[in-house]
Amino acid sequence: MVIENTRADTFSAFSEAHCLAQGSLVEAALAARSYLDQHPARRALILQDSTCNTVDLDLSGDEDLLARKAEHFMIPPLATAEIGSATSQEITLLPRHWQWLSTQGSSPSAVLRKLIDQARHDPQQQIDDLIRHHQNLTYRFCQALCGDLPNYEDAMRALFAGDETGFEDCTRDWPQDLACRAQSLSKPIWQAVSP
Repeated sequence: MVIENTRADTFSAFSEAHCLAQGSLVEAALAARSYLDQHPARRALILQDSTCNTVDLDLSGDEDLLARKAEHFMIPPLATAEIGSATSQEITLLPRHWQWLSTQGSSPSAVLRKLIDQARHDPQQQIDDLIRHHQNLTYRFCQALCGDLPNYEDAMRALFAGDETGFEDCTRDWPQDLACRAQSLSKPIWQAVSP
């Protein structure tokens, strides 16, 4: 299942070292196409800003055709289901988990929902979720655009170790647009872990 992109989505077009445009998918696609027309041996990527996933849009054709393709491009939905909707998915539990669930006096589904709701409202869990979310965003961005840059692996180690100084030191020599975006994506991590 896919949904059409919405006006709230923003996209960024990047060359190997620069942010070419940020805005609608049409604006990003046209900027990427213009860059590739001027630099046919180079590459350009379009990222959905909310997920840092690459957008695999065919950039061929004239500007009008490209704009129409971008306007009607289908973006996969986020992994989360709509509020209020129920989905059936399979989970695997060990025998000790099933044994414990059987002693709880409610159905296993009800007990699991209650435990999940408790975890969702736990302040420490919320901080951990925010950190993990921004680590994943930053990682996807860096993986797509910075994998060949100096100190990439050290930067990723610092990112997942919660080492703000190490991450900033490792990204300092990257092209300015890439370093700024990586540091901006990681900023909520450092704010969450600072006392």
